[in-house]
Amino acid sequence: MQDMEKNDSSHSRIEDIRVKFSEDHGIPSTNLEAEASLRKKFDKRVLPLAILIYLMAFIDRTNMGNARILGMQEDLKLVGYRFNIALTAFFVTYVLFEIPANILCKKFGPRYWLSFLTFGFGLITMCIAFTQSFQALIVTRVLLGVFEAGILPGIIFTFSKFYRRYEITFRVGVMASFASLSGSFGGLLATGLSKIPSSSHLDSWRYIFLFEGIITMAVGALVLALMPNDPSSASFLTTEERIIGADRIAAEAMTKGYEHMTLRVFKRALINLNTQLIALGICCSLLAMNSVALFMPTLLRGMGYSSIRSQLLTVPPYAIGTIVCIVAAYISDRLRTRGPVLLVIAPCIVVGFVLLSAVQTVGVKYFAICLATLGAFTSSPILLAWSVDNAAGPAVRAIVSAYCVGLGSVGAIVSTWTYLPKDAPRYLQGHLVNLGFGCMLFALVTILTFYLRWENRQRANGRRDWRLENASEEEVNQLGHSHPAFRYTP
Repeated sequence: MQDMEKNDSSHSRIEDIRVKFSEDHGIPSTNLEAEASLRKKFDKRVLPLAILIYLMAFIDRTNMGNARILGMQEDLKLVGYRFNIALTAFFVTYVLFEIPANILCKKFGPRYWLSFLTFGFGLITMCIAFTQSFQALIVTRVLLGVFEAGILPGIIFTFSKFYRRYEITFRVGVMASFASLSGSFGGLLATGLSKIPSSSHLDSWRYIFLFEGIITMAVGALVLALMPNDPSSASFLTTEERIIGADRIAAEAMTKGYEHMTLRVFKRALINLNTQLIALGICCSLLAMNSVALFMPTLLRGMGYSSIRSQLLTVPPYAIGTIVCIVAAYISDRLRTRGPVLLVIAPCIVVGFVLLSAVQTVGVKYFAICLATLGAFTSSPILLAWSVDNAAGPAVRAIVSAYCVGLGSVGAIVSTWTYLPKDAPRYLQGHLVNLGFGCMLFALVTILTFYLRWENRQRANGRRDWRLENASEEEVNQLGHSHPAFRYTP
């Protein structure tokens, strides 16, 4: 009898904690108009700045492909696998510095940290214009990786400070679509800059790095002047809007108080099936995305087009990818789901590389490049947003976003070796590698979607309530996405 009363008492206490937590951390839209107004203001300030940063980062990272066919390969004697080595050098430091960079972003705030990184990688990009040897190119590419490492996870972390879970994916999609569009812009810009006559100091390809570097440093200064650290420090908001903006994000965090970078926080972020599967998925999608971004001009050249025509033909695939990315991200946020959307998009990567591997007709191969581009450039941002969706607490989100981009960028390293000179002009090995990883992406998304739905059912049925037993209020307030009241986005 006493045991029954004890169990009833324990169950009652758990239920009280769940109710209290829901009241404290619930996300009621008590003022829909105020929240809509906030989103519009963030979309006019935070989103455009993030787009500018990411746009320049992506252009500065991938302009090697454009410069290669405009004379860089001959001038810097990039014989054999030297071009691939130069691409890899960037991603080695890019992967290693992801998590440390995002920890510093949390410490210093997006305004100072992102502006510093943007100015830094702009300066390094400009320096590439003056490199005279393969060795100097490697040094600049390594430094470029250091500065760009914190950009994407830093932007994702910044979005999580201003937008709710089901508002992030569309913004990430819009931002990423500009990365896709940057392929079009980069190709057009490279074409235009290639028309500048070579001088005694600069060859045509060097103007690409010179002017893009200068523009990027200007963007860094703009970010320092205009980017707020969080809603509570946003000068363009009223006092009431700052309170609402901060409270609506805190309500979703499933944590209370300042979240320090402790071992417990790292474990909660990384010892998590959701984090690991998404990171592997991002690895697959970034492999395809970077393969396309780095080698599309080379693939088109292998199809028989001239250097200038190859540059111009990169525009339509990126433009199509931009439209699909925005539409898919919008649908994903409206339906509050990620997996089903990805299960529609990921097969485009598979079909694209199947056609590139099996068909020799130029028109079909070009169509296949369009399919692979829209699939890769749409999958990656949705996966990134998914990682933040299912991580609660600012410190956890900072670690998860950096880890997923870092591990995912291993795929980017592999991508630098997918298309080798010895495989020209068919490049069958590269197509098959991307095909295999595209199939793996589809499998990972399928497994994760079913797992998250199952886990949500377990929590709805009270099978995770044991986490609240004998837990102090402080421990309950630090459970984050492990809390029984938290629901994963499937």
